[in-house]
Amino acid sequence: MALFLLAGYMASAQTSTFTTTFKFAGIEDGYDHICKTQVWINGTLAGESTPAKQSEGGTITVQVPYGEQRVLVTNYAQYEGEWEEHTIENNYSIDCMWQGTHVFDKKPAKFFLLFDIDNGTSVSWKKMPSKPKK
Repeated sequence: MALFLLAGYMASAQTSTFTTTFKFAGIEDGYDHICKTQVWINGTLAGESTPAKQSEGGTITVQVPYGEQRVLVTNYAQYEGEWEEHTIENNYSIDCMWQGTHVFDKKPAKFFLLFDIDNGTSVSWKKMPSKPKK
């Protein structure tokens, strides 16, 4: 019996690497804000990127339990010394966030977000989305 409990604990303790890469497109002159991105798993903050200018983008890697997880990736902009969600509600051009579910396993997961000021947020689990051609 104890062996079954231990095996169940070990299975639930398995984690995978989840790397999120983000960049911005269409930044207007004078609006290259200092930003950071947070990754939330099942309502718990899993990690946060290093603050940098939007034009620099960034990457964050966190550990995620195996199985289906709720994921929220949200960007914050620094405005007058305070961090605020980079959302339309806070008077930004677009909502810089994504939420959904993903099944994680032993293979490291890579997630890419393009926050395009002109065309909204695009995401991919394979490669960085391209800016639409005009």
